[in-house]
Amino acid sequence: MKRIVVSIASLSVLAACIAPGSNLPDSALVRPGCYTVDLYDDPFRRNVVQPAKIGLPDSWNRYLGVWGEGAWNGGQCHEIHVTEVNQDGSVIVIDTVAPYESLRAESHRRTGRIDRNGRLIVPGTNGPTVYTFESGHLRGTRFRHVGGTDHVILNPKTDV
Repeated sequence: MKRIVVSIASLSVLAACIAPGSNLPDSALVRPGCYTVDLYDDPFRRNVVQPAKIGLPDSWNRYLGVWGEGAWNGGQCHEIHVTEVNQDGSVIVIDTVAPYESLRAESHRRTGRIDRNGRLIVPGTNGPTVYTFESGHLRGTRFRHVGGTDHVILNPKTDV
């Protein structure tokens, strides 16, 4: 229980911060055709993007879908599947990355949250990631537990 409280407190502090910018040009954070992993066919349809819920703000529902063609700091390919947005602001996300240098390909189902400023905050193994909308794309900033940040820009994918 203490771990959960500390994690929630950490995310609250993080949400109040303004994400520092990347030293890389935006063009380095996008990689068309960037591939991560294929999701398995889930008989419970947990990998399927659910319809937008009526009554939720459009700013929340617009996160729904598959976002990809991005590369963390211009290297490791990254994609997220936002499969469900709930009335309490919780969001179900499948977070995927490709193999890169010594890093393995990974896929994790995570529960994120939309904060009061409309940002999607997703906890992760190496630190939380904050996604914000910017000109039809998602800009992601991952705050590493060991210090520093990683950056990515994701495009909406329509071929899924």
